[in-house]
Amino acid sequence: MDIDKKIYQINIKLNLKKFDEVISECKKLIKKEPNISILYNICGLALQGKKEHKDSFNFFSKAIEINKNDFAPKINLANSYMYLNDFKNAEKLFQSLLIEQPEDYILIANYANFKRKIKDFKSAVKLYKNSAKLSKNQHMILNDLAKSYQNIGEFEKSKKTYEKILEQNPNSIEAHISINRLIDYSKNQDHLNIMLNLYDKLELNFNDKALICFAIGKAFEDIKNYKESFLFFKKGNKLIETSNNYNLEKEKKLLKNIKKSFEVLDKGICNKKYDKRKIIFICGLPRSGTTLVEQILSSHNEVIGIGEVDYLEKSINDIFIQNDKILNQRIKENIDSNKNILNEMYFNYMNLYNYKSKVITDKTPHNFRWIGFINLFFPNAKVVSCERNIKDNFLSLYKNYFASIKHMGWSFDPDGIIEYCKMYLDLSKFWKHKYSDYIYQLDYDKLVLNSENEVIKLLKFCDLPWDPNCLSHHKNSKAVINTVSIYQARKPIYSSSSNFSKHYEAYLNDYFKKLSAID
Repeated sequence: MDIDKKIYQINIKLNLKKFDEVISECKKLIKKEPNISILYNICGLALQGKKEHKDSFNFFSKAIEINKNDFAPKINLANSYMYLNDFKNAEKLFQSLLIEQPEDYILIANYANFKRKIKDFKSAVKLYKNSAKLSKNQHMILNDLAKSYQNIGEFEKSKKTYEKILEQNPNSIEAHISINRLIDYSKNQDHLNIMLNLYDKLELNFNDKALICFAIGKAFEDIKNYKESFLFFKKGNKLIETSNNYNLEKEKKLLKNIKKSFEVLDKGICNKKYDKRKIIFICGLPRSGTTLVEQILSSHNEVIGIGEVDYLEKSINDIFIQNDKILNQRIKENIDSNKNILNEMYFNYMNLYNYKSKVITDKTPHNFRWIGFINLFFPNAKVVSCERNIKDNFLSLYKNYFASIKHMGWSFDPDGIIEYCKMYLDLSKFWKHKYSDYIYQLDYDKLVLNSENEVIKLLKFCDLPWDPNCLSHHKNSKAVINTVSIYQARKPIYSSSSNFSKHYEAYLNDYFKKLSAID
């Protein structure tokens, strides 16, 4: 077979994400034709797709060695540096490539992706704008630009960018979903009719169909048609749940093992070295108000908010968990050790991003699992546990689409939500009993009804002086927001979300009764 034809077929498999086949076929061809740079580049991309970034690095380097004029593997190599968290070399390579090709829109877009990765969203916006102009408004680049506008709270610019995408592609589901979050349908229902038409007439894969259902549900909720709203939320959840193989048993086993381990572990006197920067860990059930709390705290002139990150989970998994089991002996050894490996590893991740503030908020809801570890290895940390009316929390989980199946797969099944709430409340009760003085229980409903008083108490717990900026959190652009709360958290505090579940009692009452039994 002609080599060019073979490469073309391998490229098709790469686009279909058949990474193992691509790697195998590339390696076979490389043995026969060792001096074709594109084969190394394709193989490197497949390895990137499998997150085997160290191996991809070697293939891109070989492609460049064979053909120094081929620009694609150079860009891909810079991305491999980025994926390996070698941000210094990634930036250095991107900048040197821009000197060579200052108007290469693909290069500029990749550099913008890097800026988003290191959470420099303002720089990312400038780069995406330049790339979009050079590419004559290529769809994918406009999409990334619109997302970056959202990250910095420029919602009107984001909306206009998505509208530009829809001029090119009226059926872009992502653009419709993003615009949906910005529209108050009680004022104008034109876009609702467009989405209903897409739902009825467009052949969509199950994921896009589900996304449209959640968006239509939100639109009907805006116009207070809660019956239709519920029906579309139900359809959206069912579409994801039927194709979702998430199993709560693994999470249940983990939480049970954590509780069992810390039943016998007392808080030790920490004489170890530790990073003097203060981390305020904001945790709780997803949709319990964690994003709002981070927005409030990061509005303080001494605080920076970093949003949801997996630094703590990664570090604990690397040190204290093996084959889904808690290594109790290793925890004891680390308590007695002069070194504070968990603290050090967490801040090594933090240092990649060069945060300047000495007080940092980590708003990762699932960190409620790790409160015992925080207590042992982060002596100057603060833990804020967010709580909310359990029915409202259930509803907010039920009516939102979460992209992270790894952590949120349970949220598409109402019985799964109840089971997860039960597991959460059990572990939360355990932590409260064991570390009552260490954890600040923040009541979301009290916060939205009596903001100033609750903010004063929150700042006092965090050992922060009063700062009136905390009452204008919606003007804060310091915190990174990249969750489904991205729009609500940029608004002034509103109390209409409290007891909102009453509108859905006719449809969810059986589940609400189950919740009342465990609350």
